[in-house]
Parts: sequence; structure tokens; C-alpha cells
Amino acid sequence: MIDDSQGAEKPFTTDLKQMLAKIAGTIRGLSMDAVQKADSGHPGLPMGCAELGAYLFGYAMRYNPKNPKWLNRDRFILSAGHGCMLLYSCLFLSGYKLTLDDIKNFRQLHSPTPGHPESFETDGVETTTGPLGQGVANAVGTALGLKILATKFNTDAYKLFDSKVIFLAGDGCIMEGINHEAASIAGHLKLGNLIGIYDSNKVCLDGPVSECLSENTKERYLAYGWDVIEIDGNDVDAIHKAFSQAKAERERPVLIIARTVIGKGSPNKAGTSKAHGAPLGVEEVKASKIALGLPLEDFYVPQAVTSFFADKLERDKMLEKEWQDMFDRWSREFPEKRKEFDTMLHDVLPQDLEQKLGALEIKGAVSGRKASNEVLQVLADLLPQLYGGSADLSCSDLTMLKKYPLITPGHYEGRNIKFGVREFCMAAMASGLRQTRMIVPFVGTFLTFSDYMRNAVRLTALMREKVIYQFTHDSIFLGEDGPTHQPVEHLASLRAIHNLHVIRPAGAYEVKMAWIAALHYNGPTALILSRQNIAEMPETCVPYAEGVGRGAYIVKKESGPAQFTLIATGSELPLALSVAKELERLSKPTRVISMPSWELFDAQPIAYKAECLGKDTGRRVSIEAASDFGWYKYIGIDGIAICVESYGASAPASELAKEYGFTVDAILERLL
Repeated sequence: MIDDSQGAEKPFTTDLKQMLAKIAGTIRGLSMDAVQKADSGHPGLPMGCAELGAYLFGYAMRYNPKNPKWLNRDRFILSAGHGCMLLYSCLFLSGYKLTLDDIKNFRQLHSPTPGHPESFETDGVETTTGPLGQGVANAVGTALGLKILATKFNTDAYKLFDSKVIFLAGDGCIMEGINHEAASIAGHLKLGNLIGIYDSNKVCLDGPVSECLSENTKERYLAYGWDVIEIDGNDVDAIHKAFSQAKAERERPVLIIARTVIGKGSPNKAGTSKAHGAPLGVEEVKASKIALGLPLEDFYVPQAVTSFFADKLERDKMLEKEWQDMFDRWSREFPEKRKEFDTMLHDVLPQDLEQKLGALEIKGAVSGRKASNEVLQVLADLLPQLYGGSADLSCSDLTMLKKYPLITPGHYEGRNIKFGVREFCMAAMASGLRQTRMIVPFVGTFLTFSDYMRNAVRLTALMREKVIYQFTHDSIFLGEDGPTHQPVEHLASLRAIHNLHVIRPAGAYEVKMAWIAALHYNGPTALILSRQNIAEMPETCVPYAEGVGRGAYIVKKESGPAQFTLIATGSELPLALSVAKELERLSKPTRVISMPSWELFDAQPIAYKAECLGKDTGRRVSIEAASDFGWYKYIGIDGIAICVESYGASAPASELAKEYGFTVDAILERLL
């Protein structure tokens, strides 16, 4: 624990403290007015944390509003995203690309001030938050990413990366399970560049926190390996003293427990859940402004505050210029490092990537997970931006980069991250790693455990962040572990997430091409890989642009007017080819299509889709060891779905194939 009686900087000048108080008052006024005008929102947190926002944006943080993506900026992540008027007020006042009209249009259609922060909508918003607790894990991922980059590029003379990651969490964030996962791994990894603020106002949406939380959060974080400071979060002197210590060089993350008053300044609602998630009301806003000594004018911004931030902007720009000058000197001194830096920053892929992967020899029948691991070894050498890890399954989902060490507490030279059994945190941390803009993360676990990760995957898809998920053990054919581990509905569930590319490759060659698809897509990709071996299929060895890159392609043409078109994915493609062979022997011409990715296929021109599926290609049949949900879009209402219509069972894969109808004879019986 930090001794908060030592090491504090000299007290603020009276003038500076008075200005920060004025900024805090302005934040409260803007937040009350915006929520009231929208007749929707959460005024309590912005009013309770106004001093924290004023201090961070008015004094403590290093950033440049005119270049929001400056690499060495301090990053502020509002995990308690419902309190976004705090962030919007601070961004507007400090000079980001927000106008007073944007504040007035809070929560309105197409406004850059939506109801929860969205990184792709608003400059200065580091990550999309709202579902509570995920911002904490995003911050942990970003802090880890910056530690990786600092270790890779910093020297004794050049500190290219020495910024801090600061998150603000509320009581809800602290209660969510992902907070526990994230705090645990942050302490384990000794992320000394991470500062957390816990807005401890003792109120949640439903009422007093005491009705649902009685833990000692301070002791919990100390047990996780954090330093902890407790302060009055509405006292600027206390805030300054805490941050003076927290920003010092250290080996442990810091949690600042800030005791605040929710809705501070509201005569009748402060300190109660009535200030949490609804407008205060016109009369209460007026009474609050009188109590706070604020002008009654709506959306009032004092000229002194505007002038203060205009002066600060010039200092911010100078800070970045000093950094840029240092970076230029570093570049001249370390040209090879600069080349690697640019490769990572611009996510450069080799022009001959397909040829290099095509030359990778993977012999015989091999599982999807094994083929992917072979591909990863090649990619790791080609792509310095590629970092990955697993939720305690690297020996089974085969995500380990064999030539590179582990990232361990205080040591960030490696390329492999052991996330532990923390799937939800892993997925949210991966998004944070990507938000460094210099790391492309891949993370792995069994497909069935994607359920633990789903909301983080969804937010990553919403942001279109380039994260690659390696989901293995992809069907009932993983075998004896039984239905608790055998995915059935998971493919359909992931395919329902907008912007997420789901690819279930068949055989080693399609796995190679699936990785190419993932690396070229500026958004998240889920690679769905088998545990069991899949036979070699020369039919799949076609160029990326003619095969996997199209989402679906013909691997066997019919011998005459087609009576059937079999559409398969993953480990069921060899089965489809075997069924087609028997149908042809029975004089029933059959086409076989491999469809590894619905999303890539749906993006193809209408003409290609018509050519592939065709109007005169007989009855369509899907073959996939998963739920049939969604397949009728491709096979038609009169199509036949060879699927799994219940949970699985514990048995060897060969027995399960017979039990669930995934044999040539069983499928022929369905078709004929």
C-alpha cells in the first residue's frame, strides 16, 4: 500500500485551484443541462466526479486535442460509460473536435455525443464503453500493450512510450466479474503504468450500494498486488496529492478510491439513486445551479475556462512537438528499429504473404488447431505486430509462438501472453491491446467458452477493432469431454454478431487462407478450428481470391444436371465429398461447395453468388456439425440441413458421428 503522507508534489497555487473549481462547476452545469435537454441520461456521475475530470484534463494528463491519436498521450478510459457527459464536457472544454451544439445534442441521432462513449464516433474517446467493467479490462490491455512497446522501442536516452493509462470505474464496474479478472491479471503483470479511479459514491442505479455490496474493495485490490490510495474525490488538493504519487515510476498498478457525492450540488437528489439515471428536472437543475453558485443560463461556459484551455492547448502541442523531435532523433539513430516501428504502426503485411503461407508444408491429415499453429509460427516471424495468448489452453488450442518467450510480471519482451482462466477479461484486454494501434492480438480458447467472451467480442465488433479469436474444439467431434464442452449453438451465435467475420476452414490449406482473410480484415475475425484431424483435400488448394477469400466456392462440379448441391464447412467438407461420390455413383450428379465464411460470401457480387449456388443445381443440403440456425438462407425453405439438433454426448468422435447422423450412409438415407 502507498504511504500517502510521502512524496506528494508541492500544493497547487491558489489561482490554479480556483480555475479547476471553475472547470468543475462548468462540467456540472453542462452535464445537468445536456441530460435535461435530452430528457435522458445519467447526471449523477458527472456531477460527482467533476473535480476529477477538471484535474485530469486541466492539469494531470498529457494529450493533444488536435492530434487525438498521438502515440505517447496519456489515455483516459471511462469504464462507467453511463457517466459520459463527464467525458464529453472535458473533451469539449479542452479543445477536441466537439462543439457546444454537440453537447446540446446529447443522445440525439447522428450526434458525436451518444448515450455511451463510442470510440469510432468521437475524437478523444479511447474505447467504447457502457457494459460495466469492460473499460477496466480494456485499460489493462492498453497498459500491457504500452509496456510491450516501451520495452521494445525505449532506450535509456529515448523514452518513446512512458505515458499512463487511467480508467474511471463506478460501483457497478467494481461489482462486475470482469473487474475481478482484470484487476487480478494487472496486479500479476505489475502494470505500473496503470492508474484506476474508483468513483465510490455508495450509490448504484437501484439504490444504496450497501444493499448489494459489502466487500472491502481496498483489501481486495491490495491482495491483487495493487497500491491503493483513499481520498475525498471532491477535494482537489487530495486528488493532486494522490496523482502526484500515482504518476511516479512504479512497479504496481494504483487504485485511487475516490469518495464522491453522486449528483453533488443537487439540493434534493445528491447522494441518492435519484441522481443516477434520470434527468434532475427543470426546477432541480435551477436549484442546483443556485446552490453551486453557477449562472442560470443553459450551457454556460465562462470565458476564463475557454481561455485557460486555449493556453493549455498550446502547451499540449509543444509537448507533442518535443516528443516528435525526440522520435526523429531516435529514428536517425536506430533506422532498423524505425522500420519495425512503421511496420507495426501501419500494420504492414508482406505482399507475398499468400505465397509464403502456400509454401508452408503441412503433410497428411491434420487438425485445424494444429494447422493454425504451424501458420502462426510463420506469421510471427513475418509480422512483428502479432502478439497472442490463451486462457490457460495454449497447450490445447495451440496458440503458442514457439520461438518467442512469455510475457511475465515486469518483463514484457515476449510475444506470448498467458491470460489464465479469464476468458472475458482476455477478450476485452485484446481490444485494449489493439487500441495501442501497433499490436494485432490473437487470443484462443475452446469454441464453447466463447460464451464467456461474447459481450467483449460484441464491443470489439462494434468498434471494428482488428482482433483475431482462435476458437478450437469446434464441434461435438471433440469427443469424450461431452456436452459441457461440445459447441452446438455457438457458430450461429457468433455469426449473428455484426462486423464479426466467422471462418470455419476445412483442412490445412483453408486454414492458411483463413489467416490471410483475418489479417486483411480491419475488424475482428473468429477462426473456428477442429480438434480432430481433417483429411487432405486437393480440391481446396485454390488461390485465396478464388476460394476462401470469396467465402464460398465450388470444390466439386456436378457431372450433369445437378440433383443435389452439398454445402459444407470445416471438418464436414470431406464428408460432403464422400457423400457426393456415392451420389454420383447412383447417377445423381452433385455439386459440392465449401462455405468457410458466410460474411465473406455475403459480400460477393450477386452474379458470383448466383454462379456458386445456382438456380438449377438441385436440392441444396447443408452439412455442418452445429445448429441449423441461419442455414435456410442458403439452402432455401425446402433445403435439408444435416445438423446437430440437441446437445452432444460424451463418447469417441467416431461413435458420435454415427449417433448424430454424420456418416455417408446416414446422409444418403436423409437425401434419397
